[in-house]
Amino acid sequence: MPVVRQLKQSKAREEVLRRIQNGDYRPGERLPPERVLARDLGMSHIALRKGLMELVDAGVIVRRPRVGAFVQQTRPLELSTRLAIVVPDYMGSGHPFLPLLMGGVLSGLDQRSHEISIFTYKAGTQFWNDAGEKMLARGIHGAIIFTSYIIPLDELRKLERSGIKAVLLNVSAACPRSMISTITIDMSLSMREALQRLVDLGHRRIAWMSYEITPFREYEDQLADEFSSRYGLGEPSDLIHRLGCEARDYDQWEVILRGDNRPTAMMLQDEFMAHEVYRVCHQLGLRVPEDLSLVAFADALPRSYIVPLSAPDTVSSWNAAAQRAAEHLQYLLETGEDRTLETTLHASIQWKASTGPAPVECPSSS
Repeated sequence: MPVVRQLKQSKAREEVLRRIQNGDYRPGERLPPERVLARDLGMSHIALRKGLMELVDAGVIVRRPRVGAFVQQTRPLELSTRLAIVVPDYMGSGHPFLPLLMGGVLSGLDQRSHEISIFTYKAGTQFWNDAGEKMLARGIHGAIIFTSYIIPLDELRKLERSGIKAVLLNVSAACPRSMISTITIDMSLSMREALQRLVDLGHRRIAWMSYEITPFREYEDQLADEFSSRYGLGEPSDLIHRLGCEARDYDQWEVILRGDNRPTAMMLQDEFMAHEVYRVCHQLGLRVPEDLSLVAFADALPRSYIVPLSAPDTVSSWNAAAQRAAEHLQYLLETGEDRTLETTLHASIQWKASTGPAPVECPSSS
């Protein structure tokens, strides 16, 4: 996909530039042949060639036909502004949301003017120790930070004092407020919309599947209390099921979906849960939505489901938010101003064929 190719050629450019800046390749020196260099860097010849072309365009190296590529005799000390994308640790290796986030960021930047690195941080630890100090040591000028783990206010203030310009991408309005520019994707309206729609369709046995670590927890509990009381959905603790593990815990879905008292509707945190629920439904002979209605609050892949999944347009929402964040960060760096941006985008659910009326209960025989 295009974003993945962009990431690979950016990696090639960054690594060759790092070697030049470290003195591994000196001014006037010929670079190793492309195929040798690609093998050394563990990437394809095509990705390396595109990365080298960016360095040619920037005046860092020069190509001589049938001879090779050479480091310029007089080269710039720094090719570009150093930027960071900071994400939770679960997104650090192969998570499908990362290319989506990168795609939005790259569409909002002049890629030839910026060198982008990725940093991670863990839930429940000190953000500054995990990512802030490393960004400072790398000479990062600006950062876009995805806060699906809530970052404490005192950690954000350390970032403010560091001199690193930053824009936060929030998934919850509950994240502490600071003087750092913030773009929030507000999911609270879609959660309320989903619960109300299912209730209006006659569902009373609803299972709301969420994670133990989530920035939405407080709002989820409030909504569960409100709807349980108003519509007789049982105890709020029976409505919300929290996963302390990955969505691919096969046994848990079978336990929930077996038996006569199984839910008639499920609200799911993301597309990973949806994938597993569809799989177990197929195994158990349950039909969507005749036997079970499904709605998810994220579908960033998006997957091809047997029945199209009701979910917000996560791709468009996050692409727009990431692009806006990149454009504002570029403005902060170019002007040196401290203008704080506060923007909230609302992700509305696109209702599809996975959601329908509650099944009619057969009367028990006397």
